[in-house]
Amino acid sequence: MMNKVLVRTISGICFVLIMLAGLLLNKYLFAALVAFITAGMIVEVFKISKDKSDRLLWPLLIICYGLVLLVLGFIHGEFSGILLLSFFIMIWSSDVGAFCIGSLLGQKAGSRKLAPKISPHKSWAGFWGGLAFTIATSLILHYTGLLSIPLVHCIVLAVIVHCAGVCGDLLESKLKRKCGVKDSGNLIPGHGGLLDRFDSSMVAIPAGTLYLIIFNLL
Repeated sequence: MMNKVLVRTISGICFVLIMLAGLLLNKYLFAALVAFITAGMIVEVFKISKDKSDRLLWPLLIICYGLVLLVLGFIHGEFSGILLLSFFIMIWSSDVGAFCIGSLLGQKAGSRKLAPKISPHKSWAGFWGGLAFTIATSLILHYTGLLSIPLVHCIVLAVIVHCAGVCGDLLESKLKRKCGVKDSGNLIPGHGGLLDRFDSSMVAIPAGTLYLIIFNLL
């Protein structure tokens, strides 16, 4: 168990460092990273699914996601990963909050499950915990200047990112349950495949971006 935790921790840190490098250092590295993530997720869908509808709809969703990442990375033609980094930080906070509060309160006898037929371990306690963490993170991002939009929009954006992220997670869980697999791949030791790591952001980031566009904040 300790070895698994260690592998998961080390691979997780390496993964985050690669993401930060792509988001902040170089536009070509960023573009290559987006292309790799997009292509990798499509390959995973084809590997785990034998359903033709999945092989059509999921790649379209993944390609749209990749295009949104590129748009956010090159706002007004200039490369900047700050807004995209803010999105990812909120999504990671949502995951951490859901895991911590869900593990503490959501696994007790009688606790209400969020979607027991799709993902038996997810609970409403984890959902609300993730929401609280995401809102708190959005406030920190706002007051540190990383998320430079009005405060009320930061809070609303946090709610959208969290709720949409949960939907993305459940959507991928449903796909894996349908295909009879635990993980979409094994590229990231201890974590699974790219689809496992980007399932939340695949819905959360486009939803958040749409909100910013509607209110002329992008």
